[in-house]
Amino acid sequence: MWKKIRNFVYDSCDVMELVMAMLVLIAIFVAFISLWEPFMEFVNSRFEHGSFLTFVGYVFNILIGIEFLKLLCHPNANTVLEVLTFLVARHMIIEETSVVENLLSIVSIAVLFAMKKYLDLPTNEEGTDMFVSDYDWKKFHEKRKQKRDQVIHERSERLKQHTKPLQMEDSD
Repeated sequence: MWKKIRNFVYDSCDVMELVMAMLVLIAIFVAFISLWEPFMEFVNSRFEHGSFLTFVGYVFNILIGIEFLKLLCHPNANTVLEVLTFLVARHMIIEETSVVENLLSIVSIAVLFAMKKYLDLPTNEEGTDMFVSDYDWKKFHEKRKQKRDQVIHERSERLKQHTKPLQMEDSD
């Protein structure tokens, strides 16, 4: 009985996530439509200091909303990293920051990119679990090795195509 209740609660959470995603989608459409007024303000005051950054701030807010919607629809480590990257980039570009804050923003973006590249976290087949506890790590490492071998093979083939073999000169 408790298992049925847990499953019901878990399924209810999925439904609530879907409802929230739909609300965020509607909010993104409203924000996108309402972007016309800030755009016209930018066009009218395009020579004033900071008018472009004000408009870009509105655009970044919509982009962050879109990334958040993607996170709600397909929660995985990559979408979390994308949302965090947009948030740090928005802070660095839009806000008036000090040199130390800019340095920290750059380092944090570098760490996010490194995590995305080197911390290849597995997801389940549907790509809906952020971290998978019962993952077949042996299969994961085999796929990774096959991918690495394929890349090495493709690069060596390209190198063979672009290089000419050394030819011995005839000494007649």
